[in-house]
Amino acid sequence: MRKILIALTLGLGSLPALAASLAQQFTLMEQGAQSALDTRLFSHDGVEIQAWIDGPPVIIAVPIRDEQGKLVGESRYYFKGGKLFGVKEPEAQFGFDEQGALTQWLDAKGEPAEFVSKMSMQQREAWLSKRATELTALFALSPGELRLAKGDASIKLKGAELAHWLCNDKLMALTGGDKVTSEQSGLKVSEEQVVGAVNLRLDKGWQPLSLRCDLQAGRVTRLTWQPLPGANKPQ
Repeated sequence: MRKILIALTLGLGSLPALAASLAQQFTLMEQGAQSALDTRLFSHDGVEIQAWIDGPPVIIAVPIRDEQGKLVGESRYYFKGGKLFGVKEPEAQFGFDEQGALTQWLDAKGEPAEFVSKMSMQQREAWLSKRATELTALFALSPGELRLAKGDASIKLKGAELAHWLCNDKLMALTGGDKVTSEQSGLKVSEEQVVGAVNLRLDKGWQPLSLRCDLQAGRVTRLTWQPLPGANKPQ
């Protein structure tokens, strides 16, 4: 059953890829992903970005917020074999070929968008491809996860201590920070979850965060956080 569901995520279900519309293929991939694939949820640029993964991401969902921070929609990036296949936005859909070229620009109803020039196609292709690469990188294994996956004998930590180390490592990988500190009284740590207040050192200084980190089988499956107010200068 899992193989059948994963096949759907790759567009190999009952609708042949060439015959199915772009929207139909998106739907097939979403059905398979929801049923069969693992998920990841990470904070980035002030929003929580979710991915359904089969090794590399198959679908990445990115919330869209206006200038006041209100949720106004979502962009979804679809991948086949690790390559960008399509993008669905609130008012448009985009399809890519196996060489990474943008070949379809459709409106919200699935009809060819009007007044799209060759230059506009090239500019949108470049932007979406760059954005897809940036988003995919968020869901790569962190250095600590890679070391653990390779059986690095120098990692002696186990249980809750290993979870704490993996969460800190992932937080630094996602943010570019180089150090994480916390007060024992402000943090709840178990083998499967780390929750509480931490301090992250960035180029611009220390940033206090309210963090939640979930783990499964040596992988961080969720790492979300919110900035905390107030000055914070750990030594």
